[in-house]
Amino acid sequence: MLMRIGIRMRGLIIKVAIFIPLAIAAVVGIRFIQPIFAPIIILTLLILVIIINRIINRKLLSIWGSQLLSMDNYVIYEEGIYVKPVDIFYPWSELITVRNEQSFVTFVFNDGTEISLLRSIIEGLGNCPCLMNIR
Repeated sequence: MLMRIGIRMRGLIIKVAIFIPLAIAAVVGIRFIQPIFAPIIILTLLILVIIINRIINRKLLSIWGSQLLSMDNYVIYEEGIYVKPVDIFYPWSELITVRNEQSFVTFVFNDGTEISLLRSIIEGLGNCPCLMNIR
């Protein structure tokens, strides 16, 4: 896989797949019960949606390992780099070249994407095992 869809798109796909059946169940349930129970069903489904949304968000974020650093458009995780504006995740396993320039470190991934970060940022990450091959 050249790149992986980002967290927003992945979350959207999962949430649509889960919440549409919940909405259908609510409509069907409300249709066949007494009107007095409709607010209870809606409130229960609202609470379910909030809880499930939090669970999905936590699970998606844990896929990439812990967050090491967040800056303007990039978030560095143990498993790779997330590019916020385009919602794409580049795993370290797809890194093919690292160019050490004077004040920048440029990561080149197998789809040709180049991400340049300040050398001080990379050095500030300390002893992260994910960056051992980079230094």
